[in-house]
Amino acid sequence: MTTLDSDDTARRGGPVQRGVIFDLDGTLADTAGAITAITAGILTDMGREPDEAAIRATVGKPLDQNFAYLLGLPLDAEQVGEAMGLYRRRFGDHVRSEGRRLLFPGVAPGLLHLREVGRKLGVATSKVHAAAVKTVQITGIDDMFAAIAGHDSVARGKPHPDMALYVADRLGLAPEECVVVGDGLADIEMGLAAGMATIGVSYGVATAEELVAAGAHTVVDSFCAVVDAVLAGVVIAA
Repeated sequence: MTTLDSDDTARRGGPVQRGVIFDLDGTLADTAGAITAITAGILTDMGREPDEAAIRATVGKPLDQNFAYLLGLPLDAEQVGEAMGLYRRRFGDHVRSEGRRLLFPGVAPGLLHLREVGRKLGVATSKVHAAAVKTVQITGIDDMFAAIAGHDSVARGKPHPDMALYVADRLGLAPEECVVVGDGLADIEMGLAAGMATIGVSYGVATAEELVAAGAHTVVDSFCAVVDAVLAGVVIAA
């Protein structure tokens, strides 16, 4: 892991992103497998035949939209609400049983290092705010973040810029002072729409090629590499 601080970066002539806005599922927490399995189990219980590829494609998106799509029903359908209730209970049980083990390698020390060298950290996730807070608390990283935004924190969720801009405001930073880190195409699209630098992580849902095609300014394959990229400064081509 690099030991560059913001002064080192400035001397090297690179940009300094003082704020880092992280996605949660698939970026900080290794939950994609559990999300897929739990969702498939619920669909089976409801008499549907789950399509794993279709389910995995919904990871990182709002829960109500996911179940409406997977069940082929409108958002306000009773079965959608039932599925969401089952999911929240089962996923909550999984998070509580796994705790800190859910974090990808390097996340806990990496976040601490970023904070120690003066970066302001936030979370922007398609989970609702309460679920996001519970997840970071149970995984033991809640004290790393100065701001957490969920899908219900803003009028429009990802890929719109609202959530990233909301977090930047809470961090007391301008958009150009922030970098968005995420594993999903919507994370990259959100960051770009907000006028922020973006780092795609290829160890989550989207592939490196997909993240590059979405416009990610850089793509890395580990959380330690995320830290290195943040501290080196993510260059946005003119």
